Amino acid sequence: MTTRDQALAAAGRILAEARTRRDALSPLEAARLAHEPGGPSIEELAERIRSARQRAARAATRSNRAA
Repeated sequence: MTTRDQALAAAGRILAEARTRRDALSPLEAARLAHEPGGPSIEELAERIRSARQRAARAATRSNRAA
């Protein structure tokens, strides 16, 4: 039987792999995959993705300077 810790570790690996795959996509590719009819346009989603990635990069830079 799988322990709770083993299950959490496995879930963490799956999440990390999914994020790696997602982050390898261009903002436009990611937006196309995320798009749902009736929701934000692909262009709007792509801009949101670009902005989120820029914020994450700035946060990482600040964190690295503090270390």
